Amino acid sequence: MVTMNDVLRAIIGDDGKGAGWVILTAILTSGVVTVLVTKLFERGAKRDERVRDGYADSTAVLVAWGEFPYRVARRTSNEPNVGAELVGRAHDAQEALECRRAWVVGESVVMSEVYSAITAQLRPQVAEATQAAWRRAPATTGAGMVLSDGQPMPHVDVQRFVDLWCAALRYRFGWRRWVFPAPLLRFKLARRGVLLALPAPSPIRGVPNLGGQSPGGLSV
Repeated sequence: MVTMNDVLRAIIGDDGKGAGWVILTAILTSGVVTVLVTKLFERGAKRDERVRDGYADSTAVLVAWGEFPYRVARRTSNEPNVGAELVGRAHDAQEALECRRAWVVGESVVMSEVYSAITAQLRPQVAEATQAAWRRAPATTGAGMVLSDGQPMPHVDVQRFVDLWCAALRYRFGWRRWVFPAPLLRFKLARRGVLLALPAPSPIRGVPNLGGQSPGGLSV
């Protein structure tokens, strides 16, 4: 039976021990390696783009959730339609937050721990600030939009939590993604002071807010 090796030897005029065979083997091998490396880089670039977009959306949702109390504080009236629109935004923000958290779980277990810890820490701040915002009088003038005037509002430290999140994100791209497997990444983030999974505090009950999650969806 004629084998593929016999065909190759006949083509290059070699008995399998000479330079011709070595050269052909090197050409075939280098070509295969080049194709494989190229494919790996292409897949890596597509993965990075997809994951970068996913994490960007997760960050935007986190910021929108933390900024919600200030939307309430800057409402222009207490008319039912205005309140209904804000409550709708609250539902949308809570839904988006949970959807993005689920996406992060699928991308990285460790990053999902960070995301859950951040939302757990941020939740009582958002709750308290939202309740205080509902108690403020509507902003009927431009000056009323200045939140430092009038009834004080609790601070929501959105920037601090976004900074923590961004510090963790560095380890999901480039060379760090390859050298920090899950256990090592968890250890590294803990050493850097990035919050990891913590139990969510009990929601503050009162007027509609985003501070906790009731079975119906919106915190009450």
